[in-house]
Amino acid sequence: MTRRSFVAKALVGGTAIIAAGVVKWKFWGTHTPPFKCPLVLSSFCDEETVRKIGLRYLALVPSENSQAELVARMSAAINRDPPDSANTAEVARQIELTAERDFRSEKILIINNWIISETEARQCALLALS
Repeated sequence: MTRRSFVAKALVGGTAIIAAGVVKWKFWGTHTPPFKCPLVLSSFCDEETVRKIGLRYLALVPSENSQAELVARMSAAINRDPPDSANTAEVARQIELTAERDFRSEKILIINNWIISETEARQCALLALS
């Protein structure tokens, strides 16, 4: 396999995963806000599993054990105020880009045998607190 074909296949695969996540987010639960729904992770997990991951993250990082703190950290990561209902698709896209940057910069955690980004862990924690 050439480098060019590998990159092309990786891009197609990554796009497919993100697209699946967006579709899953649109129909998951009762329209969970983007700060509470890790798109890619929710493609593989049900809501109960995501909540368990969130509870474990809160046990590991007790300084973030409030909705306000989690929202503030995620808002700072995407450089915008907390989301409102008018721009949820854009906020979801920015959060996913932040999660991708977390993986590239090795801001990852292993929680309940899942390898997730710091941003995804915060999303799980926020869902667990709601």
